[in-house]
Amino acid sequence: MRATSALVALVLAAAPAAAQDAFPQTLRWGTGLIDIPVAFVSPLSGDFGLTLSGTTYHTSPVLPRYSESLSKQGAFSLALFGRAEVGVSVYSTDPEQGFFWQALLLNQADFHHGIWKFLPSVAVGMRNIGPYDHIDRFGRGYQENPVPGATAPHLAADSIHDGFKTGNTLYGVATKSVYVGSPEPGWTSLGLSFSVGYGNGLFSNHGTIPVSDYASAHTGGIFFGVNADLHPTVNTVVTFMAENDAWENNIGAAVIYRGLRAELALTDVSGGGAKPVAANPATALYDYMKVNFSLGWQGNLSGLLHGSMLADRVARLRAQHKRLEAEIARRETRIAELQSEIAAYEAHGIGDLESRRAQIEDELRAEEAELKRLNDEIQRIEQRSGGGGETHP
Repeated sequence: MRATSALVALVLAAAPAAAQDAFPQTLRWGTGLIDIPVAFVSPLSGDFGLTLSGTTYHTSPVLPRYSESLSKQGAFSLALFGRAEVGVSVYSTDPEQGFFWQALLLNQADFHHGIWKFLPSVAVGMRNIGPYDHIDRFGRGYQENPVPGATAPHLAADSIHDGFKTGNTLYGVATKSVYVGSPEPGWTSLGLSFSVGYGNGLFSNHGTIPVSDYASAHTGGIFFGVNADLHPTVNTVVTFMAENDAWENNIGAAVIYRGLRAELALTDVSGGGAKPVAANPATALYDYMKVNFSLGWQGNLSGLLHGSMLADRVARLRAQHKRLEAEIARRETRIAELQSEIAAYEAHGIGDLESRRAQIEDELRAEEAELKRLNDEIQRIEQRSGGGGETHP
């Protein structure tokens, strides 16, 4: 009770965040923490997240289908109109995949005054949309069965997962973000976010496996989590996460630098270090701590296209810059020659060549004017390409 009161006091005392800068990508399902979703959608259409993740498992002869010690998966998500996110999760290379979406119903960034500024963001979403409705919370569940006369094997749920019903998992989630500490970049710049939600399917269904074998910290579909963001530099975010994904407790950390992300997480930490039991195949998959890692990239599709166009433009400007520099050098040489010739006339006092000196002076003024024009053009090119010929998109 005291811990809850202290948490409430912290939230009320902290300055409500205008908007969370960004959340990391989950291991398998787009924006969120380690596994759970959060009520956040990137405000810029075209923002995307690409994630490749790996999870370590025990190996067991009783589960030949899951003999690998490292399971590799991937996900891609795309933000639309600041209110929706859509994506696809790839469970294996067989292939197996499921689509997902999330809609932001209430955005705390839209409320700045009075009691309304304490409202959280609220979202609803769906995971595992598609034909593979027998997967577990790790995206596993199918095996290849050879079919006589067929060119490719048939994918079907294995005996462990046949009882799962996790297709079209629906959930709702609320997230509140606050800032404590300095608003300027540095190790004292701290953002906190608290999320809680409920879901069916992947968040509550464990098929025919006894729940005591499937998970040690199950909540009946309720998930919750907290993350802390540090901003040591303008372009760097360090995130620490802790959550209960409705089944187990997970902890992790991620570093994001200019859209590139690396994450390390320990999942099922409440399951401890259990080993496979030959009489119980489920123990090779569930209820023990797993090490997870992921690498990701967050960017913007239109930004990539704009960056390509900008690179072409800068290349043309740089070529023009070089041509102008060569022309300036030639004209500076010619100006030096004309100035030397005028000095010679003045030194020898050649009166009968006064008209020639005047002609040279006119030519010198013309060259100097052209030189000034070329230098002005050089400055404009440098400004357009970011200064000094370097670009800063």
